Amino acid sequence: MFTGIVEEVGRVVRLETKGDSAVLTVAGPHTAAGVRAGYSVCVDGACLTVTHHTEDQMSFDVMAETLEWTCLGQLVAGDEVNLEPAMRADARFGGHVVQGHVDGTAQLVKRADAEHWRVLRFGLAPELAQYVAMKGAVAVHGVSLTVSAVSGPAPEPWFEVSLIPTTLANTVLGRLATGDVVNVETDVLARYAQNLASFAGCQTRGDHR
Repeated sequence: MFTGIVEEVGRVVRLETKGDSAVLTVAGPHTAAGVRAGYSVCVDGACLTVTHHTEDQMSFDVMAETLEWTCLGQLVAGDEVNLEPAMRADARFGGHVVQGHVDGTAQLVKRADAEHWRVLRFGLAPELAQYVAMKGAVAVHGVSLTVSAVSGPAPEPWFEVSLIPTTLANTVLGRLATGDVVNVETDVLARYAQNLASFAGCQTRGDHR
């Protein structure tokens, strides 16, 4: 599990496509120093397993499912990525519950700079919009953020987040330009609530078939 607090911005060394999968190698000295083979790292919001590592690099197998649901397959050498190692049980919980299970991608459709912050508006698939609520939590490229505005039900729904200077400086979100695509993970609590609601009335007491 992760919290959406990015610990390091890494740099893609290479993405090797192997049929319907790929091997992603990322340089990130701070993160690489604390991992072993089998450890989990959140890379731009996607939970990946370390397969090999050196003092400053990590490699991950990226399966077809991950390539389909995320934009990791679009990475090229030199691209920057957000990195967060898995949360320790005794660590401070600074963000919100982030599983690293990306729900889909969203495109940056509007960017507005204020004096001390930046507002980003992302277009969202209608099937995901129901899980994004005003003042709720959302992970964008693995960064824990608070939703500052939503379109509500609409043919082309969107949501906005407001970024402080620290977030702009210490994550890849500060480099985004209009048209860029990001990984999005909606609040797991919203997804569980929707799933429970879909089963409401399907079971009677004592019937657990």
